[in-house]
Amino acid sequence: MANPVAEVCDLTKSFGERTILSGLDLTVERGEFVALLGRSGSGKSTLLRVLAGLDDDVEGRADVTGTVSVAFQQPRLLPWRKVWRNVVLGLRQDGVSKARNRALAEKALGEVHLTDHADDWPLTLSGGEAQRVSLARALVREPDLLLLDEPFGALDALTRIAMHGLVLDLWQRHQPGVLLVTHDVDEALRLAGRVLVLDGGRIVAEHRPREADHDDLRRRVLADLGVTEDAVA
Repeated sequence: MANPVAEVCDLTKSFGERTILSGLDLTVERGEFVALLGRSGSGKSTLLRVLAGLDDDVEGRADVTGTVSVAFQQPRLLPWRKVWRNVVLGLRQDGVSKARNRALAEKALGEVHLTDHADDWPLTLSGGEAQRVSLARALVREPDLLLLDEPFGALDALTRIAMHGLVLDLWQRHQPGVLLVTHDVDEALRLAGRVLVLDGGRIVAEHRPREADHDDLRRRVLADLGVTEDAVA
């Protein structure tokens, strides 16, 4: 039975006279991992901002069921707050003790293998560690919908691969609906069960990596993005 955590219907978003999203339709089910590809300026991050409730100046409908969390390309940690305090930043604090917040933070940090860094300052962390703190901050809210806005883009290749494994493990354990925005075709095919291509403000192609040959599907997705085999060679 369908159990959507995000439903977008006829969504249109403009900046001045420029239309970024044009009558876009999208559904993300609970427990589904969806990747969204598109050329720069195609509206990928704009869609995530709308789903995160950061931009409501739109036409059409964008409904989210339950809690939503976002992890951005930059970790956006507050340097004057220790790691564990960054993790619980944004949680409701009414009647919640410091000990309870600390326990919640340590549980989330444990899931991203950073328990020993709870009392560190953010500026002492590596790029990969800071991004894992960002994921812990997203997970501590126990989201029904997890939005990932190019969270691995600034990482080196080896750290990026490790983060892919961590995100898949966390997704399988918690089963939120996930919408990943990325420019990396291989990343999308590796992580997602459904890959969507955004162009002209609409979803123009949909692929299911786990049901197709990787190399053939990669060529088709690149073609959807306007990239020829000669350009890749």
